[in-house]
Amino acid sequence: MPSAALVAVALLFAQVDAMPAAGPAPAALTAGLAGRWQGTLGYRDYQSNRLEEIPMRTRIEALPDGATVIRVSTFDDGPRVGDVFITTTSLFDSKNGQVTSATLRRGRPVETGAEQVRVATATDATHWTLVFERDGIDGDGPARLRTTEVRDGDVLTATKEVMPKGTATWQFRNRSLLTRISD
Repeated sequence: MPSAALVAVALLFAQVDAMPAAGPAPAALTAGLAGRWQGTLGYRDYQSNRLEEIPMRTRIEALPDGATVIRVSTFDDGPRVGDVFITTTSLFDSKNGQVTSATLRRGRPVETGAEQVRVATATDATHWTLVFERDGIDGDGPARLRTTEVRDGDVLTATKEVMPKGTATWQFRNRSLLTRISD
């Protein structure tokens, strides 16, 4: 019996091939990420204003429904804290161009939310850019949140930026830089 990752990749190519004029759907592109990835999470340290990085591992599973993706990420937060696990389950709605997610992390309330998602570019199944946007909170105030996810073969970069309400400038918040290590 084929693995879920192989089924997801087969569905991805079927969807990409079936939609040459309109381009692939965000769910189809994201399903192609199924597998194991590792790299770093970089974030701006607010006191030093420097980029800090910590090791990160992520396992991505695309369910055969063509709409649900599960990401389990592990961050090494040093010897005092140890590994931190964050699980995000996302459901893509291609009709509305939205993805709804629930994120779980021990010791914190479950976070849920919906984002608009669009394909900014897509050369093929492994070279694309997705943009996710929503209104939310940054620090203590309302802001527009944007995550730009770029796949370049076996490299995946996700950059989160925020635009505080009343401003017109995007500000960097964090970035994950991952390399595929297995299917």
